[in-house]
Amino acid sequence: METLRVEKQDGVATITLNRPEVHNAISMELVDELTAVLKDCETDTQVKVLIVTGTGKSFVSGGDLNQFIAVRGYEQSFPLLNKVTGLLSAIDHFPKPVIAMVNGAAVGGGCEFAGACHFRFASDQAVFGFVQISMHITTGWGGGSRLLDKLPESKALALLLTGERMSALEAKGYGFVDDVYPGEKLQEEVEKFARKIAAQPLVGIEGYMRMLHWKREGLPQAERIQKEVSQCADIWGTDEHVSVVQKFLRKR
Repeated sequence: METLRVEKQDGVATITLNRPEVHNAISMELVDELTAVLKDCETDTQVKVLIVTGTGKSFVSGGDLNQFIAVRGYEQSFPLLNKVTGLLSAIDHFPKPVIAMVNGAAVGGGCEFAGACHFRFASDQAVFGFVQISMHITTGWGGGSRLLDKLPESKALALLLTGERMSALEAKGYGFVDDVYPGEKLQEEVEKFARKIAAQPLVGIEGYMRMLHWKREGLPQAERIQKEVSQCADIWGTDEHVSVVQKFLRKR
């Protein structure tokens, strides 16, 4: 059985984790597969936006315990944790927008995975939770740091320190989830949003993603503005730009 399914259509690449028997747990082999898919989508100029989801009742359940359970101590655990962290960092810094379509449970590492995506849309049956503290560990894939960046500190700390599970609506209330839909409407609504992005020129999509990453890199606003101006100047006057302007002028 394929552990990963990829479908490309109309500028949208849908990546489906297909390990329902282990609730789409992340194995080291799956990390390699996902990394390869990301590289392919990055260079494919027909792909403008990515959707990541899971089969069955879970989005991502976390790390594959069949691989992680035997690990002991820093020397053994760090390489495994760092490998998954590298994947999530690649998603976080991807030059095209990545949407998490959370169809079910996203708990522990699954919450970290969702948090690495640029958008999070959830089924009304989805469940979220940074439950690591109840397992005598902390987040280990960068999810805690991302959460502290995304949410007000007190809200992020509350989720990390209590390990409480949240419904999709509660996660939206915290600001972790962008929107919630009935399960039967989730795919339709997410694809509708993705197609709105995919309808735009790739040069603009990648340009705005660069702006996001400049902000995350901590560049001062003045420097970011200068980069923004230079970026626009680089693509000003292209055949595509002139064609659109001329069409607008003819209509006016």
